[in-house]
Amino acid sequence: MRLRFALIALAAAYFFIGATSLSIIGLVPEMSADLGVTPASIASLVTIFALVYAVAAPGLQAALGGFSRAKLVSAGLVLVALSCFGSAMAGDYATVAASRVTMALGAALAGPTASAAAASMVPPERRAQALATVFAGLTLSTVFGVPLASFLGQTFGWRSAWVAIGLAALLVAPLVLLAMDRTNRGTKASVSALIAVMRDRALALTIATTALQICAQFITYALLTIWLLDHLGTPVSLVPVALLVFGIGGVVGNALATPIERRLGPETTVRLCLIVLALALLGLWFSTPWPALILVLAFLWSASGLMIMAPLQSRLVRLAPEAVNLSMAMNASAIYVGMSAGAALSGVFFTQFGLANLPLISVIAAVLALLVFQASLVR
Repeated sequence: MRLRFALIALAAAYFFIGATSLSIIGLVPEMSADLGVTPASIASLVTIFALVYAVAAPGLQAALGGFSRAKLVSAGLVLVALSCFGSAMAGDYATVAASRVTMALGAALAGPTASAAAASMVPPERRAQALATVFAGLTLSTVFGVPLASFLGQTFGWRSAWVAIGLAALLVAPLVLLAMDRTNRGTKASVSALIAVMRDRALALTIATTALQICAQFITYALLTIWLLDHLGTPVSLVPVALLVFGIGGVVGNALATPIERRLGPETTVRLCLIVLALALLGLWFSTPWPALILVLAFLWSASGLMIMAPLQSRLVRLAPEAVNLSMAMNASAIYVGMSAGAALSGVFFTQFGLANLPLISVIAAVLALLVFQASLVR
């Protein structure tokens, strides 16, 4: 019972980490209009968050890895909450951007620590399930966090969304302290240990796969709201519905990750996810403004994109069980490197070539991710 409570608390922490990073996707039109900047500028806030997270995650693990994981996750959530309030009170784009920096620092402290804690609390044969449980929080943030942020932005203004996320994160922080054993600690990671992880070919290429598949998704996802509105002519009122269906796909994918991985193994599961992801995105590129088809393809995209996370993490734990803190931090960095690169490329291709071809660029990145993962299997 204590273990289940702890895993649920860590999943809740991941929910708000995901909400802080992803909710901006559902608020692009409102923030763009209120702050007087382009949609691409709002999408670049994803890049700012992701770059800071990517750099900070391994650095914070190296500096603070030996402290109580419960305290680290809770402290990260408090910093996230304060940063959300800062965004809500911001009067200009520069202040919002600054709040994204501190938001990312809090998330970088809490996220990898939560994954490492989950992996440490169960025997090896249950790690995949524990990681999937905790990562379900990120999945649910796409189901409820992004559509709810979009709804709040349309109904009460975008600032209300950040206030809601901040208040909820503050409530979760003490739950983590209550649920987790305070003696659950990692170890500080040295620079030599970091270099060792990156010099291990299988580890490095598996982490690179994480970055590339996230990049593939964010090339389209960063401007998904604008793509739906301007390219397909979707009514504004249906955007939260589309985001909700996308999120439900993620929940289904995350739920299927453990049984499919048990049956096929992590490597085959990862390959399957990348193939389905590429095909779904290719279908979006060919699609016409037919809502039912768009929703089915978005569902498959999200399901495959979230299902892949647990088997990738399981493979990392199996490859380097003695360096789980650092490998999880590096993998978390890779997630946000992928977000950063994807959001940046989204803005570039939107500016240069328009919205229509974003899914095709995503397909190319997904295929590259598959090739890199195949290379990671060659010893």
